[in-house]
Amino acid sequence: MRRLHVILLALLLLPQLGNAQVSFDPDEGCLNVLDITATKGLGKNGSNGFSAYYLHERFVNEQFSVGLGAGYSYIGKYDFSAIPVFFSSHYFFMDQRVSPFVNLRAGGYWPVGAGSIKPGVSLYVAPGAGLKVHLSSYIGILASVGYEGFLFRG
Repeated sequence: MRRLHVILLALLLLPQLGNAQVSFDPDEGCLNVLDITATKGLGKNGSNGFSAYYLHERFVNEQFSVGLGAGYSYIGKYDFSAIPVFFSSHYFFMDQRVSPFVNLRAGGYWPVGAGSIKPGVSLYVAPGAGLKVHLSSYIGILASVGYEGFLFRG
C-alpha cells in the first residue's frame, strides 16, 4: 500500500515537472490536462471509484491535439487499481473560448493489487465528450462524461 501512495504522489507531482508552452497557437501550443474524477456507479454492476490523470498534448491545428498521458484509477466494487499509460487526443468542434469536444485515450495499463488478474500490460480505452471553457488565455476548464474500459487478459 505504501508503494501505491508513492506512485500516486509522483503522478500528482508530474504536472509540476512539465515545462510546456502555454500558447494556443498550433505552431507553438500544448494542451496540459490534470484530470481528477470521482465516479458514482449506476445499477447493480456500477461501482464507486476515483482516478487522477495527467495528459500532455501538442496541437496539430487549432482544433485537434494529440499526445501522451498517464494516471491512476481505482474501482471500489472490485477493489481494483490500475496505472494506465496511453495515447490521447482531443478534437474541439470550434476554435472559440467555449467549445464542445470529443476525446479518446488508448493504451495499456498495469493492474495494482488485483490478485485475480494476471500481472502484465492489458488494454485501456477511454472515449469521452464534453465542453471546454477558457477562463483566460492560460487556464481553461474541461467538463466531460466518458467511459473507462479496462480489458482484462484471460
